Amino acid sequence: MNTPQALKTLNIADGSSQEEIKTAYRRLALELHPDRKKDQKDNEFKKVTEAYNHLKRNGGHAKSRGSGAAQKPQWGAPKGETPEQDWSKYTHDLEQNSPEFWKEYEKKFWEDYNARVRPDGRNGEYEKAKEPPGQPDLFVSVDESLCIGCCSCEIMAPGVFRIDRESKSNPKSSVINQKGAGVNKIVNAARTCPTKAINVDDLTSKERLFPY
Repeated sequence: MNTPQALKTLNIADGSSQEEIKTAYRRLALELHPDRKKDQKDNEFKKVTEAYNHLKRNGGHAKSRGSGAAQKPQWGAPKGETPEQDWSKYTHDLEQNSPEFWKEYEKKFWEDYNARVRPDGRNGEYEKAKEPPGQPDLFVSVDESLCIGCCSCEIMAPGVFRIDRESKSNPKSSVINQKGAGVNKIVNAARTCPTKAINVDDLTSKERLFPY
């Protein structure tokens, strides 16, 4: 994917700031997340993620442009306000207008969670949830530009993550203790995040454990 294709995918103007790029991605990621778009595979979700990653690395400028006139971005908060204010308003509206999506998301989350901790080991998920005797030295972080405050990380690993429920804008999640849970519980918590906002790194091997 090149820069013009990425800009088109996120529906933003050439020259958009990194904050505008993040805001556009976060909105589309929630709209196109596979948990919500049941009628299609996650191709669209992967496409917008690829576009975001490209623009994050290379910036929001095409290599050539016929006119130097600035374009008004299609996404972003009003001038003088933070992108988080715009995003929080959007997610609040979506929760109000699409309650069935949030209900389904919550249902799926608990189904996945229960599958991992079932003592009968159905589908081998219990083995995946068991912690190894030797724990790696981890660095866990939350990408504030992607967090939508869904609370799943705190539910899965409350010893590691905390949700600021007093905050009226995202991000609301933060890491309170890098060693507050085992590696499997932390990675499982990261997997529940719909926007992949949680990064888990092995400091010893310098390997990223999640996202892969």
